[in-house]
Amino acid sequence: MISSIKLFGDLFNTNDITPDRLVIFAKDLLARLTKANASGAFTAQIATLTTYIASLEADISGVDTTLNLQSGQTDEVDLLTHNFGARLSILEGVIAFSLGGVNTIAYKEFFPRGLSEYNKITRPKMPTFVARIKKAAIKYSTELGAIVANELEGFEAKYVAARDAQNTSITGLSSTRIDRNKAERDMQKGLTQSVHLVGSIYPTDIVKCSACFNFNLLYTVAHRKHVLYIGTLIEDETRTIINRSFTDNVTITIRSKGTNAGIEVWLAATADGLPTILLATVAPGKASIVVPSSLGDIDNTFLLIKNASAVNGAVYEVETIG
Repeated sequence: MISSIKLFGDLFNTNDITPDRLVIFAKDLLARLTKANASGAFTAQIATLTTYIASLEADISGVDTTLNLQSGQTDEVDLLTHNFGARLSILEGVIAFSLGGVNTIAYKEFFPRGLSEYNKITRPKMPTFVARIKKAAIKYSTELGAIVANELEGFEAKYVAARDAQNTSITGLSSTRIDRNKAERDMQKGLTQSVHLVGSIYPTDIVKCSACFNFNLLYTVAHRKHVLYIGTLIEDETRTIINRSFTDNVTITIRSKGTNAGIEVWLAATADGLPTILLATVAPGKASIVVPSSLGDIDNTFLLIKNASAVNGAVYEVETIG
């Protein structure tokens, strides 16, 4: 059954494709369209893709920079939190002595649950702690002396400044991500438009359409097996070079290395099967990247190659990836 969503929807709007992969795929597509633009049919789309690539790249870079800034400011908040607890441990004896001992009401206002409360401070507790210490330091500033009282009071201002800077970064990151989401959506639509444009220029021509896109670039693959087949063909010779199962997760690169003879490649059900309408023709000195379904019935297992010249020998390289 024909699906309207698959035909007319956003072909690239999926969580499996990251923005980085979109850029890599778009750059490869841009190079392919530029190479195939002898007639000028792709000029407008090339300009559109160039703009979208620059925009998404800039936004990806912006998110990375903002994340780095936010990380640094988070480190600053954490360091201040640690130093606050460490400094109270050092000043606890001075505070106790200045206020008449650890059993006084004044001391309890600084350390209501003892010094251990400040040993492992978490960020959510910091606003409460610095406000408590500031309030008590102002109240007992005379007993503590100006130097100690000023230091204790100053912790709140330092913490608030560090936390405000971090909150600003978080807000900036959110804004940057919103911008990137727009750039990402623009890129997805631009790539979908490219697919339809190529299809309209080469209607039903799977070989030519497939040659414009390397969809494998959209996905991260941990390891894909590479196998290279190299050989020569005498005039009109046909040879089976591979007998294996295929899916369209496999990429086949075909190179005609000679100068006077092109080659033809197709999938067949037998070692001597003839090509159907689906085959790849590669001119001398040229190369083509295809998927198996563009070479014939994907259930066929024999990959055949033929020297298209009746008078000259041919040299080939066929590389399978996957």
